[in-house]
Amino acid sequence: MFKIGKIDPATVARDPRTRKWGLRLAAAFVVVGILGFLAAPPLLKWLLVAKLGEALQREVTVESVSLNPYTLTATIRGLSVREPAGDGQEGEGGGAANEVLGFDSLRVNAEFRSALVAGVVVKEVELLGPRLRVTRTADGRYNFSDLLDEWLAPPAEPKEDAAPPRFSVSNIQIAGGSVDFDDRLQGVSHAVRDLTLRLPFVSSLSFYAETYVEPHFSATVNDAPLLLTGKSRPFAEAHESELALDLDDLQLARYFAYSPVALPVRIDGGALDSRLRLRFLQAPDQPATLTLDGSLALRDFRLAAADGPLLAMKRLDVGLREVDLIRLAVGIERIAVEAPEVDVRIGKDGVLNWLALAPPAAPAAKPAPAAAAADEAAPQVSIDRIELRDGSVRLLDLSTGTEQRLALRDLRLDASGFDSGGKPLALALAGRVDGGERLQVGEFAVNDGRLDLPGRALRIGEYAMRGVRASVGRGKDGSLRFFHPPALKAAKEEDDAAAPWRVVVDRLNLADHRLRFEDATHAPAAVQTVELASLEAANLSTAPDAEMRVAAKLRVNRKGEAEISGKLRPLQPQGTLQLNLRGIELLPLQPYFGEMLNLTVTRGVVSAKGDVRLAPAKDGLAVGYKGSLTLGDFNSVDKINSAGFLRWKSFHFGQIDVLSDPPSVAVGEIALSDFFARVIVSPEGRLNLLQMVKETADEAPAEAPPVVSGEGRAEAALPPKAESAPIPVKIGKVTLQGGRIAFSDNFVKPNYSANLTQVGGRVTGLSSVEGTVADLELRGSYDDLAPLTVTAKLNPFAARRTLDLDAEVKGIELTGFSPYSGKYAGYAIDKGKLSLFLKYKIDDDRLVAENRIFLDQLTFGAPVESPDATRLPVTLAVSLLKNRAGEIDVNLPISGSLDDPEFSLGGVIVRVIVNLFVKAVTSPFALLGSLFGGGEEMAYVEFDHGYATLAAPMRERLQTLAKALVDRPGLKIELAGRIDPDADREGLKQATMLRRVKAQRLEELVKQGTEAGSVDSVEIADKDYPRYLERAYKAEKFPKPRNVVGLVKDLPVEEMEKLMLANMPADDEALRRLADRRAREVAQWLTSEGKVASERVFILQPNLTPGAGPQHEKAKGSRVDFSLK
Repeated sequence: MFKIGKIDPATVARDPRTRKWGLRLAAAFVVVGILGFLAAPPLLKWLLVAKLGEALQREVTVESVSLNPYTLTATIRGLSVREPAGDGQEGEGGGAANEVLGFDSLRVNAEFRSALVAGVVVKEVELLGPRLRVTRTADGRYNFSDLLDEWLAPPAEPKEDAAPPRFSVSNIQIAGGSVDFDDRLQGVSHAVRDLTLRLPFVSSLSFYAETYVEPHFSATVNDAPLLLTGKSRPFAEAHESELALDLDDLQLARYFAYSPVALPVRIDGGALDSRLRLRFLQAPDQPATLTLDGSLALRDFRLAAADGPLLAMKRLDVGLREVDLIRLAVGIERIAVEAPEVDVRIGKDGVLNWLALAPPAAPAAKPAPAAAAADEAAPQVSIDRIELRDGSVRLLDLSTGTEQRLALRDLRLDASGFDSGGKPLALALAGRVDGGERLQVGEFAVNDGRLDLPGRALRIGEYAMRGVRASVGRGKDGSLRFFHPPALKAAKEEDDAAAPWRVVVDRLNLADHRLRFEDATHAPAAVQTVELASLEAANLSTAPDAEMRVAAKLRVNRKGEAEISGKLRPLQPQGTLQLNLRGIELLPLQPYFGEMLNLTVTRGVVSAKGDVRLAPAKDGLAVGYKGSLTLGDFNSVDKINSAGFLRWKSFHFGQIDVLSDPPSVAVGEIALSDFFARVIVSPEGRLNLLQMVKETADEAPAEAPPVVSGEGRAEAALPPKAESAPIPVKIGKVTLQGGRIAFSDNFVKPNYSANLTQVGGRVTGLSSVEGTVADLELRGSYDDLAPLTVTAKLNPFAARRTLDLDAEVKGIELTGFSPYSGKYAGYAIDKGKLSLFLKYKIDDDRLVAENRIFLDQLTFGAPVESPDATRLPVTLAVSLLKNRAGEIDVNLPISGSLDDPEFSLGGVIVRVIVNLFVKAVTSPFALLGSLFGGGEEMAYVEFDHGYATLAAPMRERLQTLAKALVDRPGLKIELAGRIDPDADREGLKQATMLRRVKAQRLEELVKQGTEAGSVDSVEIADKDYPRYLERAYKAEKFPKPRNVVGLVKDLPVEEMEKLMLANMPADDEALRRLADRRAREVAQWLTSEGKVASERVFILQPNLTPGAGPQHEKAKGSRVDFSLK
C-alpha cells in the first residue's frame, strides 16, 4: 500500500512542466478566442451567403455574424433572401422589396456535450423577427415551387439509407414573426403577425436537458388573435409544463388548397375540432418526456381525387390516451367513425384508385448498414377501441371491359385491443351487400374475430350471412353475366420468405340464400334456382390438414330437396359427405340436352341417398359414391312423331359403389318398374330410336346399317377394341316389372301396330370377372296373345364374350303383318300364326345359332300392288315350305366368329332367309331334297336311250318326289319329255328291232297256247335270240341279200342286226312320240304309284331341241324334266 501526500500549489506552480503546459493552454485559449471572435465570423458570413444562395438559387444577404467560441454561441443578424427583381412586392411588417425570407437575428447556444453523444446538442435557440412571404401565382404555383420540384425529385442514383440524425434542441424561442400570403389565384391575401412560439425542446436523443422555456404559441391571423396557452410548475422538483391546443371549426378545405406540394387528392370539405394537451416533464436525473393527449374531431369530411370522390365521413372522433413524441409510442383510447363512405375504383388499366395515390417507387436503395442504434426502434401503436357505424364502400370496376358496381352498406365495426407489439385485435364486423339486381346480401356478420398482424393470422369465431339473393346469367355468346374478378395490374410480389396467412373460421352460418342461374346459350334459356335454407360449418381453416364439418339443406328448382353433411378436408381434398336428394326435377335441365335430342321430357325426378367420397389420386381427384339413385315418374315425348316415347314409374339403382380412380362400378340391384317404350317407323322409313340424337350441320352422315351384298356377306365394320384395361363391373340383380313396348310402323300401308306387354324378368350375377356368368330370365306377351320367354347365361363384360340363350315366342297372329306381306311379298295374309324358337351360343367369341321359324296355316289373300314387292314367286316358295298340315317349319343354323370384322349377325340372318327364298324359286327340287332326302337330281328322271320305261333307280327317285308332293298339296308338277337326238335315234332303232324280235317269240307262244303279256314283257334267252332274230329278219320287207337260187341268204347275227337297224324307222316324229311316252310314263307312275292327284300333274309338249329348257349337269338327254307351280 502506498500513500499520496499533501500537494502544495506553490510547489506545483514552480514546477517547470506545469508552467510549460499552462503556457500552452493559455496560448491555445487565446488562439481560439482570436479565431472565434475575429477570423471565423467573416468566413462564416461569406460561406453562409454563398452556399445558401446557391442552394436557394436566390440572392442572400447577411448583416453580420458573431461567434463566441468559449460559450459555443453563434449569432446571425439581418439575414434576407430575395426574389429576382420584379417577382415580389413590398411586404408588410418591414420586409424589404422582393424579400421572401428573412429574420432580424438568430442566436444558437450549443453544448460541449455534443461530442459525448455523437450528435448535436443545443442548449438554446432564439429567433427574432422571422419573416416569410408566400405568393401563389395565377397558374397555381408558388414562388418557391422551383425549389420544391428539385428537392422532391427522386435522385438519379439511389443513396444508401442513412441513420436518422442525432440531435437535441432545447429552449426554442421564436418572437416577432410574420407571414404574408398573397393568393393571386383567388385574389386574396392573408397576414400573420406577432407570431410567438416557445418549445421546451425537440430531440431525437433521450437524456436529461435543462430547460426553462414554457410551451407557448400566439399570433394574430388576419387581425384575429390566436393563442395557445400552457401552464408550468417551474419551482417543482420535476419541471413540468403544459400547452393546450384547442381548435374549433377549422375549415380544412380552405387551407388545403395552399399546399406547396402538388397532391393527387383534394379536400372538398371538413371541419376540425381539437382539445389537445401537450405536456412536457423533466424529472431530476431522468430523460425528459413530451406527451400529447386529448381528443380530435373531424366533421363532414370529404376527400376526392381527379376522377371522383375517395372518402367521406360524417364524423371522426379520436381520443388520445397518450402519445409519447420522444419514444414514438402512440396510445389511442378510442376511434369512432360515423357514416364513412369509401369509393374504390379500378380503372380500365387495372390500377386501383387508392394505390394510384402513392408516390412513384424510388429506385432500389443500397442495403443499410447493419449497425443501428437502439433509438431507431419502430413506433409502437396501441388502440383500445375502434367503432364504426353506418359505413359504406362503393366499388366501381372498369378493368373487365364492362362496368361493375358493388356496394357494402350499413357497415358496423367494433374492434378492441390493437397493439402493434403483437397483441391480437378483437373485432366484430357486420353489414350488407348491394350489387343491384345481380347480388344482394341482407346481412353478414363477423363475430369474435382475432386479427394478429405480426403473426399473419386471422381467427373468426363466427361468420354469419343471411338473405343472399344472387342472379347469375350466361349470354348467348357464352359470356358470364355476373361479377367478374377484377383484372388488377400485377403488383409487386411479396417476399417468398414471408409466412402465409393463417385463417380459421370456427363457425360458419348461412341461411335464406337464393341463387338464380339463367343460361341463354340454349333456346329456350335454362333457368335453375337453388335455395339454401341453411348451411352450418365448423373449423374452416387454411391449414392443409384441417378437417371441417358441414351440414346444409337446400331446395333445388322449387320442389327438389337436398341435404348434405359430413367431414371434409377441402385443401387436400379428402372427406366423406352424406348426400340425400329428394325430388330433383329434370324439366329445368331439359334445355341442356333438349337441343341434342329429338325427345321432350315432360316430367321426371331424381332422388339419391348415399355417401360421396373424395380422396387424392395419382391423376388428380378420386370421386366415389356409395348409396342409391332413383329416376322416377319419368315421361318423354317423341318430338318427330308427337307421341309418347319412354316413361316409367321407377328406375332404381341400389347399393351403388362407384369410384373414378381407379375406376370401378358395383351395383347391388337395378329395378325398372311400370315402364313403357314406343318404337315408331316413320312414313319415310326412319326408326325413331335411331333419330333420338339430332345430327348437327358439321357432323358427318351416319353410316348406314349393314347391308347384305350380292355375295351374301354382311358388310359391317366393328370399332377397334380399346387397349385400356376393362373397368371392373359388378351388378348383383336387374329386375324388370310391368313393362310394355308399343311398335308402330307408319312406313307400310296400311300401318302396322303391335304391343309387347307384361314384360318382366331378372338378371342376376352380372360381373366383369372372367369365368363368371349371369342368369337372365325374361317373360312377356306379344299383343296379350303370344307368350314370350327368354332365358340365358351370359357375361357381357368379360374380355371374351359368353352367351347361352334360349328364346321362344308362340302363336303370333300373322294377320297383323298383312301390311308387310302386301308391301314386300305382294299378297295380303288371310290367316296364320308365327312361332320363333331361338338358340344362341357364344363361346370364345364364336357364335353358333339356331333360328327355328314355325308358321302355321299361313294363307295368302288377294294380291297387293306394291312397287316394293319381290318378283319372286312367293306363293310357290310358301307351297314348297308348307306341309300338308299347313305348317312351315324352317331351321336356320348360323355360325361365325365375332372377331371377324365382316361378320354381322343381322346380316347373316337376312342373307339366310333371302337365300332360302331364292333357292325355293331357282332350285325348288334341291330344297325339297334337303327336306325329304335327295338333291337337285329330283328335278328329272332319266331313261335308257330309245326307251320310255322307268328303271328301278328312277322309280325310287319318283317315290321321294311323290312323298314331297303329297306333303306339299299346294304344289303342282309339270312334266316335259326330252330326247337325245343321236343317242335316242339309235336307241329307238335298237328298241324297235328288239320289239320285232320279241314279237316273233310272242307269236310262237300264242300258237303254243301259252299265256303271254305284252311284247315288252316277253323274255328271250340268249341261246334263242339268233333264231328269233332270223325270223324277224326274214319277216322284214326291205331288200335282203340272196344266194344263187334266189333265196334269202343266211347271215351272221351281227349282219342281220346291221341290216335291220339300217331299215328301222326312227324319224323325228318317232322321237317326239318317244319323248311324249316318257312324260306319260312318269305321269302314270305319279298318279298311280305315287298317289299324287292327277289334277296336280301336267304333261307339257316334248322338248326336242338340244340345250333348251332346264340344264342339269351330268344328266342324260333322255329324260323327263320336272317343274313346280
